[in-house]
Amino acid sequence: MPPLHLDPEQRFTCQQCGRCCRRGWDIALTAGEVKTYRQARAERYYREREDSPEGAETDPFDPLPGGYARIRKRADGACGFLSPENRCRIHEELGAERKPLTCRLFPFRFHPAEGAAVLTASFCCPTVVRNTGARLDAQPREIATLRKAWTHAFPERELEVELVKGRRLAADALATLRQVLREMLDRPGPRGRPDLQANVLRMARYVEDISRHRVMRLPPPRFAEYLELTGRYAAKSEQPLPARPASALGRLLSRGFLFAVVAAREQLEDPRPSGLRLDLRWRLARLLAHAHGAGPGLPALDLAAAGRVRFDANDPEIHGLAWNYLRAALQTLGTGRRPVLEELAVAVAFLNAAGVLAAQRAGRAGRSTVDADAFAEGLMEAVDLTHADSGGLLGRLLGTLSGGVEALYLFAGGEGKG
Repeated sequence: MPPLHLDPEQRFTCQQCGRCCRRGWDIALTAGEVKTYRQARAERYYREREDSPEGAETDPFDPLPGGYARIRKRADGACGFLSPENRCRIHEELGAERKPLTCRLFPFRFHPAEGAAVLTASFCCPTVVRNTGARLDAQPREIATLRKAWTHAFPERELEVELVKGRRLAADALATLRQVLREMLDRPGPRGRPDLQANVLRMARYVEDISRHRVMRLPPPRFAEYLELTGRYAAKSEQPLPARPASALGRLLSRGFLFAVVAAREQLEDPRPSGLRLDLRWRLARLLAHAHGAGPGLPALDLAAAGRVRFDANDPEIHGLAWNYLRAALQTLGTGRRPVLEELAVAVAFLNAAGVLAAQRAGRAGRSTVDADAFAEGLMEAVDLTHADSGGLLGRLLGTLSGGVEALYLFAGGEGKG
């Protein structure tokens, strides 16, 4: 099995908050798991509603292609095996080792990239956002066990790592890119700690440079040399960088990205069959209009409320959370799911969307600034879509709407609220 690359500074120990069980995600099951649950009559522990007695009214396991299945969601979108005490009833009755592998793995995701597989941790989890618990590099046995089980149950082909579409990125060049971007992120600002907006601006200038056509045409050895020499210089240079606002197209795409984030949440939270969701379609149309500056705000998105609040990633309340998110994104670049520069752009686009959602939350609460709690919630809401298949329609759309390097310029200029 290829080596595993993980973020050694990321921490995680499950706090049993139950949030992941309530988000409405599909919980995939193997054929063996379904057989085990049926033999154990696990449907006895299923709840159709949070306040209903245990016992499924219909089969709690919906079939999926390929012999897999998923746990049917209850009326509020949560997993039907979640107890009112935020406990998994399968775990309680059948033991931790019988809990669905999908659930045991969360918040982790294995990416079989060439050279070294990559382990990421989902920022949909509040414990990951706060970076609390045991360090991942202190959990090698547990992670290895999960990886072996996941690889056996859900085999995936190894993915080629590309810098941009069609340009392969060698392992040593990828390691260099991670290092120099991390050095840029950690550059101390006037107050001694990293100035996130100034440092992301530096990243944007560097990314723009290495993605120029004539640089991309360099043969791999010369490209790797250019990547390192210019990267080390850019990371250490004391020369101030002039601000560069995001382009009009970049701002337009950011509105589309924000709409995709809130629209996906709206659809996930509507449990009715698609044929009966005419009011949902109307809400989505209104959301799209509002995201682009037309029409009043809605419960899912209110740009007027967000606009009343100052969002500053360097604010002491949220600086540590934003830095940790960016650090984790840089440390785990190269999953193969997207070209590396697109991975970076999508990660920053999610951060921009999180700023809007956090400001909206604070504005509705009557506050003038975003605090840590509002930002953490905004970030978790935004990155729900990181679970979208990058090769699917939504995943490809997110890659386009991120706007490439414009997402970085948007963040660097504090224009995240559009």
